[in-house]
Amino acid sequence: MPAKRAAFRPRTAREIAEKVGCSQSTVRRYWALPRSEYEANSLSRSRPWEAMGMSRASWYRKGKPEPEVAS
Repeated sequence: MPAKRAAFRPRTAREIAEKVGCSQSTVRRYWALPRSEYEANSLSRSRPWEAMGMSRASWYRKGKPEPEVAS
């Protein structure tokens, strides 16, 4: 049962597996996200460049700008 985990991992799967006493694949399986959760947070699914009225390439060239929120 995968849980939410930070994207930054200070140690490799190999280091953790040696410390805990399990295999590297067990550590990676523990880190894994369900596909539905991964896709829900995916930029390709949310398409923020379309909300800004530009192409995906232009959006990346401009440094992934966030749309301005009207107050």
